[in-house]
Amino acid sequence: MKIRPTSRPPRPTLAALCLAPLCALALNACSGRSDLPERLRQEFRPGLSIAEAREKLTAHGTTYSIRNTMECEGLVRNSPIAALQPPQGGLCIFGKIPVSKSWFGVRSDVILQLVFSGDGVLQDGNFEEVTSAQ
Repeated sequence: MKIRPTSRPPRPTLAALCLAPLCALALNACSGRSDLPERLRQEFRPGLSIAEAREKLTAHGTTYSIRNTMECEGLVRNSPIAALQPPQGGLCIFGKIPVSKSWFGVRSDVILQLVFSGDGVLQDGNFEEVTSAQ
C-alpha cells in the first residue's frame, strides 16, 4: 500500500496577511491609555527643586535634556508645538519616558516639559502620552 502525499496547505491570501497587523493595531488602540501622565502631574507639582526633579526623572527611566533660558525661549519662538509651557526665567527640561512597546512595532511614550523659575523652582509641567508605529 502506497501512501500518497497530502496536498499543500492553502497559502494565505493578501487579505489574511493584512488582517493580522490591523487586528493587532486595533487591539492596542482599545487597550487604553496609560495613567502615567496623571501620576506625573501629581508627582511633579510646582515648588520642586531641579535636583529633586532630576532624581524623580531618573527613577522613571527618563531620557531628558536640560535647556537654559535662552534655549527655552528659542524653542517657544521657533516651534510652539515643541514647547507647550512658556519659559519662566529659568531652566527647562524636555524628556521622554518609555511606557510600552508591542511586538509589532507600536510604541507608547510619555513626553514631558518642565519649566523652572530663575531660582530653580518648578513652576509648571506638561505630560502627554504619544503612540507611534515604527
